[in-house]
Amino acid sequence: MLTDGILLLHDNARPHTAAQTRALLASFGWEVLDHHPYSPDLATSDFHLFCHLKHHLGGNHYNDDERVKTAVTSWLLEQATSFYEEGIQNLVVRYDKCLNKLGSFVEK
Repeated sequence: MLTDGILLLHDNARPHTAAQTRALLASFGWEVLDHHPYSPDLATSDFHLFCHLKHHLGGNHYNDDERVKTAVTSWLLEQATSFYEEGIQNLVVRYDKCLNKLGSFVEK
């Protein structure tokens, strides 16, 4: 079955922790990993995506929101699939480090 062995890590937002959502995920047979509240260590956007995006945008000046949106969208589309895959793969290592530190902040 395609859903066998699925591990799910998502934040602790109310819709994700609602009884109905938990029941649905359990019916899929997925293992839901614990996520420490407010942990930037476990958000790929925080530890992978945004650091690269900030570097790309750094030093540039934009006259309006539309130009910023265009620059960000363009940069996101230019990234190879491997860039996003790397962020997801690094999540496994960071999750392990976070668990071993009992939720304490994980340095790069």
